[in-house]
Amino acid sequence: MPVRVKRFTAVLMPGLVVAGMGLALLTSEATGVTFPPLPRGGFGSVTGYLDACSGLPLPPLESPHGAGTVAVLAGRIRWIQLGPGQWRESLPTTVLAEAHVTPQLPFQFILRAGDYVLVGNYGEGSNVRPAVPLVIGAGRSLLLDIPDACR
Repeated sequence: MPVRVKRFTAVLMPGLVVAGMGLALLTSEATGVTFPPLPRGGFGSVTGYLDACSGLPLPPLESPHGAGTVAVLAGRIRWIQLGPGQWRESLPTTVLAEAHVTPQLPFQFILRAGDYVLVGNYGEGSNVRPAVPLVIGAGRSLLLDIPDACR
């Protein structure tokens, strides 16, 4: 039986790499999202969509969400210095889970409390793979959309 979250929490992550913008994570009954029941022992969940990959604003009535795959990587994004003023993003390499998403079907993962990275993949032929850092807290359920990195 699904559990509805009755609290509201907003967290801002200003170090987000995608488009150089912060991202709000929301958990709320007001979002209309039903979260799965969490197992005991330090688990949390994250649910959301992969935002559509678009270079221009979407036409009215078109879904803001796209289709593709979302993967959960164990660990944190690291930055490797290549030279003076030159840095490269380094993602963790351990894939814990993957989910296919559509504009109507969100991803949903139940994870142990810890640090993760969510990576979106729009499919074959796309070289855009937005990465979002994520910290899962025990007993917490988050709503998180992976932002459009195509602009």
